Amino acid sequence: MKITQVSSNNWKASESLGYVNGKQVKIRKQGFKTKKEAKEWLMTEIEKYRNGFTPSNGNILFKDYITSWFNDFKSISLAYNTRANYISRINTYIIPYFGQYKLNEINNQLVQNFYNNLIKQGLKPSSVKKIIEILSGVFKYAYKNKLIYNIPLDISRQPLDKPKLEVWTKQEVDYFLDKIKDSYLYLPVFMEVLIGTRPAELCAIKWSDIDFINNKVSINKQVIVNRENSILYLTDTLKTTTSHRVITIPPILTYYLKEVKSEREADDNDFIIKELSSENKMCNPNNLNANFTSKINSLNKSNTGKLSYISFNGLRHTHATLLVQNGENIKTISKRLGHKDINTTLKYYTHVTAEMENNTATLLNNIFSK
Repeated sequence: MKITQVSSNNWKASESLGYVNGKQVKIRKQGFKTKKEAKEWLMTEIEKYRNGFTPSNGNILFKDYITSWFNDFKSISLAYNTRANYISRINTYIIPYFGQYKLNEINNQLVQNFYNNLIKQGLKPSSVKKIIEILSGVFKYAYKNKLIYNIPLDISRQPLDKPKLEVWTKQEVDYFLDKIKDSYLYLPVFMEVLIGTRPAELCAIKWSDIDFINNKVSINKQVIVNRENSILYLTDTLKTTTSHRVITIPPILTYYLKEVKSEREADDNDFIIKELSSENKMCNPNNLNANFTSKINSLNKSNTGKLSYISFNGLRHTHATLLVQNGENIKTISKRLGHKDINTTLKYYTHVTAEMENNTATLLNNIFSK
């Protein structure tokens, strides 16, 4: 352990840590105001080395490390469009800010400044959260591989904006179904309201996925759209690891699906939902959403109804909200929706459970005030 005074208020600390692969490992730093500061830094660095951390490990440029982390590790488990979102956030925000720093140079203050800048740019806290989650994945991976000694994410964050749910009431659902009962939209809307899948999952369901005897449907694939060329892909990589699931369907839907299959003389390998323009094409979820919202506009403009403007995915939220309002267990709903965990479900439907709690309080008040 060598500590020397370079000049007034400037101390230097250095130490040889031995040899790694035939090369001597040294640590050195100067600019400490006191001998005590220099000694404390040196002792910390020595302790890091004893715990398996080598100072030179993190000398790789961050832009090179995050690219390697994504290509060799993270992208393998991501669905196509999720992968595209990662690439966009990495190239748009993360690399321009951190790219020229060495991995082991990034600290909490630097990440805090990055976070603050994104907020100042007008990004919502929920959007910034997704960018920080990518950083978290990179740093955790580097920490596990002993490339950094700590994870620099001890930062202050803005409160998250609560997700705004777009849902229909049961009356709106009934009204819409009545108006489209003889159209192409009836089958996908009826199915979505009763099973609550993600639209991309709905488009991937084949007749072979329906268990007509036990009233169940297997969710095991999704239809994704390549954003660059609009080509459709059928993939078994779903949004989360819990998205692969078997869910129950009400007998009323089973009966209806039997009729449809019989009328079409459909093969088990056929898709249940097909593209409007062709009976032989896999359905594009984006087109399904466009057809759905177009019909809402049409009905509202003709003054025959006052429907809330929701996307097709809003029917998934409607499905879950109706279940919550009618007393279904939140854990059961979470599994049905294919959420990663129950917290995800609670995040979206807390307002519904809060309303139910208020109703419970009113009910108790009525009971005991008599």
